[in-house]
Amino acid sequence: MKHLRISLILAVLISAVSTSATRAQQSQPRSPRIVDLKASDGILLKATYFAAGKPGPGVLLFHQSNRTRTSWDDVARELAA
Repeated sequence: MKHLRISLILAVLISAVSTSATRAQQSQPRSPRIVDLKASDGILLKATYFAAGKPGPGVLLFHQSNRTRTSWDDVARELAA
């Protein structure tokens, strides 16, 4: 239940950041940003935000226990493009 709550909070925050970033940029992808998100129970979550080159749906990539957040950078860059 705790993981579900954290995942939902993360999804909402990334969606909000994505919406505001999409408005701020029209067609130029920017370099990734490291984002700190604090869950309601105080757990600090790290994320890498890749702004898309144009408006569209967002994607959340969760790393597995044997990977790191940066393992998805190549995939994230392709999706953002």
